[in-house]
Amino acid sequence: MKIYLRCIPCFARQAVEAAEMATDDPALREKIVREALKVASTTPFDKTPPHIGMEIHRIIRRIVGNTDPYKELKEKYNKRALALYPYMKEIVEKSKNRLDTGVRIAIAGNIIDFGISATEDKIHLNKIIEETLKSPFAVYNFNQFEKDIKAADNILYIADNAGEIVFDRVLIEEIPDYRKKVTLVVRGHPVINDATMEDAEQCGLTKLVRVINNGSDAPGTILETCSEEFRHELKIADLIIAKGQGNYETLSEIDKNIYFLLKAKCNVLANDLNVNVGDIILKKNYN
Repeated sequence: MKIYLRCIPCFARQAVEAAEMATDDPALREKIVREALKVASTTPFDKTPPHIGMEIHRIIRRIVGNTDPYKELKEKYNKRALALYPYMKEIVEKSKNRLDTGVRIAIAGNIIDFGISATEDKIHLNKIIEETLKSPFAVYNFNQFEKDIKAADNILYIADNAGEIVFDRVLIEEIPDYRKKVTLVVRGHPVINDATMEDAEQCGLTKLVRVINNGSDAPGTILETCSEEFRHELKIADLIIAKGQGNYETLSEIDKNIYFLLKAKCNVLANDLNVNVGDIILKKNYN
């Protein structure tokens, strides 16, 4: 998905919110926002939104001298999600279709995203899980997803955010032979609250499946910024599960067997997918 004109105000908002998160110094906040606006105003529209997000957060880390401004927040949501893990497992175990319920729970976790629209005080995880379990899908390619899951020998699961990866764990554990078949991918370097190897370790994923990082600091999967190891894994995967908006924005135009699991959080993305804001989506990539 390429940058739309209406993405620009969102980048400005993200820059302000991230600057406020990263530092209390008004002068540094102003410098961050001014430099971020320059990037937003000069990046070609044939790029994807995470290209701008990557540059904005590089600016923030450089100016404040902090390589991971969201570290404490990520740890907080890892702990909150882990506390809910037994509750989520119980829901799956009592459900009529465990894989469908696992998908819904994984999507419920996609609300933990401080790069799009959520703020910390708005996130009530129990309520979000309950709502997502009842919500109709706007796009629901589940039947083919179930067939492809059973047929695949090499599944690449591209994670999105810290905390959210505990919800992903619930889905991964419903994939047959997941310990042999699934490789989880996290970001190579901290960016916003996206999951890194440290988060995967905190949430028990490294003991569950093979975990690699993609070598990149983009809030999505920009292939030219990713490691050779990750690009090889992408090439040989039978099936790819990509979580969240940033991964949809960067991978929706590549020719691979990808399923996107996400919640539509902004009008631009909703329009691109022909859904409404707030809708939940399980979409197969038919490129």
